[in-house]
Amino acid sequence: MPIVEFWIALGCTVLLTAAFGVCLLLDKRRSVWNDRRFPGTGRTNVLFGDFGSAGQTEHRMYVTERLYRAFKARKLPIGGAVMHLTPCVIVTDAKLIEHVLSDEFAKVHPDLRGMRTFRSCWDAFVDERFEDLLRVVTEESRAVAQSFRSKEAVPQDVKAISELFVVRTLARSLFGKKWNERHQLPLSNVSEKRPPNAIWNILACNLPYIRRMQSFLHLENPSLLEELVHSLEGVSTSKVYFLQHLKKVESMADKKDRLGFYHTKVLLQELVQNVFYFASGTIIGCLFELAHHPECQASLHDALKRSAESSVDKLDQVIGETLRKYPPVDEISFISAANNRLPGCDLVVPRHTTVTVPIYAIHRDAEHYPEPTRFNPTRPILRSADRPFPSCLYRPLGVEPLPVGASFATMLVRVGLANILERCTIRLTPESPVSLEMCPSLAIPYPRGKIALLIEEAR
Repeated sequence: MPIVEFWIALGCTVLLTAAFGVCLLLDKRRSVWNDRRFPGTGRTNVLFGDFGSAGQTEHRMYVTERLYRAFKARKLPIGGAVMHLTPCVIVTDAKLIEHVLSDEFAKVHPDLRGMRTFRSCWDAFVDERFEDLLRVVTEESRAVAQSFRSKEAVPQDVKAISELFVVRTLARSLFGKKWNERHQLPLSNVSEKRPPNAIWNILACNLPYIRRMQSFLHLENPSLLEELVHSLEGVSTSKVYFLQHLKKVESMADKKDRLGFYHTKVLLQELVQNVFYFASGTIIGCLFELAHHPECQASLHDALKRSAESSVDKLDQVIGETLRKYPPVDEISFISAANNRLPGCDLVVPRHTTVTVPIYAIHRDAEHYPEPTRFNPTRPILRSADRPFPSCLYRPLGVEPLPVGASFATMLVRVGLANILERCTIRLTPESPVSLEMCPSLAIPYPRGKIALLIEEAR
């Protein structure tokens, strides 16, 4: 018995000592900005807002937006906060945003092995087979629009519709296969039901490369690629597809430059994830906003019917405004590689500090976009003659280099919406949501739940 009591006492002592050390560490990290005379939020909760007793309660971009507004209200060009135990800075001033995004600001550039090779291979494939890819996108979007001509005017889940269009296009473009039509449930349902993991979110903020490890270990949307591959038909539908192109390039490369199986899988997962969520999320946002604004839909519908040059401009305006309200890239975050002194003030961003440019919050800032919650496709988003607009204030897809697959996703959105809206009209139903809420467990902002709208053939 004395031996058992000894080990129990020793274990309790070790645990109490470790807990005391953790408390001291957290207290030091919370007060880091006060020690450096940096404007900050002061002593905050450990996880700061987006976690509750039941797990993650909202998408992180909403927490970042609240911090951004708090710093703006105090007229701070930049502010410090503790996000998931990690000191970070959130930039609010347009000139400082341009500075931190420029090459003058020393950044850590994490690069997964083979990403440059994979990206160049994908870009070459898109350039070489642009006409074939455009034909595939056009055929699939017309097939989706044609399906509504034989259906009654009943509420449809536009999330399921947009995801069906995107996965059918991805199946043919990447794998040269046909999507199994028996799988009607949205692929995003699997990711939405995945329980949020607070530990991985904390580690992702503390360690610069942990996001890559998450992808490598398939902890970030682990089933999206697998669900897509397992739902393919066995019969080929295309003679030219990306995996064939990648295999050809790999066979001609030196052995030391070839991608391994796991690296290829991780990079392909990132490509599928970006195209799927970027394209599908933007199409959902466009259809949702057009249903709420029938006058905008009527104007766009008339322009598409005329097939005039103005239809391209109107469609781009609608897509651009949708990307402003629902940017697929909600923030640009990076790690400072050195102590960076900020121009116009005596503040220094320390080395290994997370720097965040909150794209979603900037797009919702009334100073830059009057009435930011109103859907207004005619608003000047980029530079205009009467009001020069810094490009840093409109970055829905991030900064160069854009995420792999972003340009292909943009093509899916343009061609898909053009063919759907030319043949169909979208209206609200009693089941339609008032606003779009983003799934808290996904890294990329994506609408959660069912988005019911009435879709019928255009008259």
